[in-house]
Amino acid sequence: MLVQSSLSEVLRAREELFSRTNWTDPTSQLQNRVKGEDLSPYFVLTESEIIGIRETIRLHVSTTPYYLSLSDPSDPNCPIRRMIVPRSEEAVLSSEESSDPLEEERLSPVRGLTHMYPNRVLLFSNHSCSVYCRHCMRGRKVSSNEERMEKGDLEKAFEYIRNHSEIEDVVISGGDPLNLADSRLEWILSELNSIPHVKICRLGTRNPVTLPFRITDTLCKIIETYNNDNLSIFCNTQFNHPKECTKESKEAILRLLKAGVSVGNQSVLLKGINDDEEIMLTLHKKLLEMRVRAYYLYDPELIPGSRGFRTPLARGIEIVEYMRGKIGGMGIPQFVNDLPGGGGKITIAPNWYLGYYPKTRQHVFRSALTKKIHLSFEPVGSDKESYYPILSESDWEKFQL
Repeated sequence: MLVQSSLSEVLRAREELFSRTNWTDPTSQLQNRVKGEDLSPYFVLTESEIIGIRETIRLHVSTTPYYLSLSDPSDPNCPIRRMIVPRSEEAVLSSEESSDPLEEERLSPVRGLTHMYPNRVLLFSNHSCSVYCRHCMRGRKVSSNEERMEKGDLEKAFEYIRNHSEIEDVVISGGDPLNLADSRLEWILSELNSIPHVKICRLGTRNPVTLPFRITDTLCKIIETYNNDNLSIFCNTQFNHPKECTKESKEAILRLLKAGVSVGNQSVLLKGINDDEEIMLTLHKKLLEMRVRAYYLYDPELIPGSRGFRTPLARGIEIVEYMRGKIGGMGIPQFVNDLPGGGGKITIAPNWYLGYYPKTRQHVFRSALTKKIHLSFEPVGSDKESYYPILSESDWEKFQL
């Protein structure tokens, strides 16, 4: 039952939760996860949050004590809190929303496997996460017992991969694959390692953010064993705000790096959390300090109850434009939209290239650093002139000013 707690009561409840948790033990963190309506003692809840917890139409509500400790118990606009506690918007299904906007189920030849791109597949290894982030785009699968992947399901997925020699790259997602037992993860990696045409394995995990203690030496040794001449293992994680870049997270990242795993970051652009130029710049500066390279900045998916997180498409373009020139290129993510209907990802970039003027064979660019106009020549005899957007006479004259 949801109750309204005072700040002093909330602080006492948090202290008790943290003290009974063996802090650096991932099992203890998971055993002491705070679920559903049990969140109420740990926050001074707003009416919107009470409605959200009670009526959310999406996935379950749950957080580790560690991730809870990063949140502000009294500020409803705390970015970490926004990713933990549902709001009333989560109880509203908009007409444009879908539980499976990318049509992953349509593109699933066997249970738990999506084959959207010709040479790579997405493997759903499990259905559980350490924290059920409110913006999760796979709420239809995550935290649902009906989506549990048994060993037999995984064996059928591996059989499909073996029978399709064009598959070179397997992304392991879930849920969070690092929530699996070490033995299950080792078995999955050994199976992929035994398939000659699979060369790349990518682990999609948010545990470096929400449960960094899960990145144990034993886990890293397993990953290192299969990160070999046959199989190259990468890790993509999801830091969304500078508050998530803690000492514990950095230590987890360094353990992965020492296992030879390259770590990239896939942020999601979230209204009221990180849809701000300086916040995003600060986040990616901190990530570089942690030796994490920027990969993607996702435009939010049209999933049920997500209206509170979605931003205008222009915000992502503006943020990437702002970052250019203020941080090294390896710290600037690609802004991407994963197209509804299973169209795959496309990159959306600021308009640095303005067009081509055939009479002088010149391309027109806008500098990201100075915002000034710069010209560059197309080679003599090029047969690619029809590829470029042609500038009108009036636009060309304007750029000569």
